[in-house]
Amino acid sequence: MAQEVWTQNELTLKERTYGVKSRLRRFRWEYPAGKPLRRWFPRSFFTDPLALVDICSPWEVAWVTRYMATEFTGSGAVVELGPFLGDITVGILKGLRQNSTVHSATIDSYDLFIFEDIEDRTAELPLSGRFHNGESFLPLYKGRLGQDRGLVTAHQGDVSEESWSPDRPIEFLFNDVAKTWDIWNHLKSTFYRSLQVGGTVVEQDWAHACTPWLHLWHHRYREHFLVLDQVPHSGSVPFRLLTPLPQSAFEPDHFSDYSEEQVSDAFDWAAALVDSIRQRNVRGAYVHLYTLHGDLDRASRLCIEELVGVSSDNELVQVALPELAIRLNNRAAQEEADQQGPSNK
Repeated sequence: MAQEVWTQNELTLKERTYGVKSRLRRFRWEYPAGKPLRRWFPRSFFTDPLALVDICSPWEVAWVTRYMATEFTGSGAVVELGPFLGDITVGILKGLRQNSTVHSATIDSYDLFIFEDIEDRTAELPLSGRFHNGESFLPLYKGRLGQDRGLVTAHQGDVSEESWSPDRPIEFLFNDVAKTWDIWNHLKSTFYRSLQVGGTVVEQDWAHACTPWLHLWHHRYREHFLVLDQVPHSGSVPFRLLTPLPQSAFEPDHFSDYSEEQVSDAFDWAAALVDSIRQRNVRGAYVHLYTLHGDLDRASRLCIEELVGVSSDNELVQVALPELAIRLNNRAAQEEADQQGPSNK
């Protein structure tokens, strides 16, 4: 899009009203567990079709709105890593407006702001064809922030190349960008280093299979954090820093730094922090960890153990198992090629 800021006025009536009944049904079904957040639930969820495209759930938006309105003190910065289309950013801004004791907070948000799979995400929606892979969605992001967009500094680019001043303590950190171990090591050395005692970090990818490094690190330094309750109907788990982290917490770590027993203990602990529906996602991260680091035999044994009595609606089956299957097939093909090689010379 060429314009600097995208506005909600660009939505057609058909786009605005799409799926309202199904969203109401979803809300009624999820409401019992999310009842404590009812006051903070975003009304835009029922009328904004982009709410169906954003990665975060409306309950995560409600949680951050409540946190910013009732617990945020303004003693440190607000940082959002991986805001995508901005639902969480909007929730943060809404909470700040309702916080009677904080008057000057701003937000630093970091993202590539480039669409990767938007065409698939919108394929079944009236929005199909409106956005395209490879385009910048920074104007869309800014437009969704409304009149408060001036409070947000959007940093467009690779977060692995970003820095953070150690003189700026962070009070609230929302992390949805630690998609590789290298990125995670960078985040620790920059943003996590500045998390102040009493500050909160929300790990949006806690109940997901693709970020096992989160579970290992948090388990190792669990004595320094208070684990807050899992955000309802989401994979997010918030952690409040109680005591200063040691220097080792910010240094690069690797899979080889953890023993097999430490890994097992970490994922048992990590799975216990979420509801039974999402525990299999965390167990999927356990399998995925060994897959990513080439121990396919260990990953296979774990996967078989974890799959006993499991439904297909979780990331153990949808993420960890397919990746393991691909790598097992690739290994088998390579072994066959190695065996056939000498006879063809």
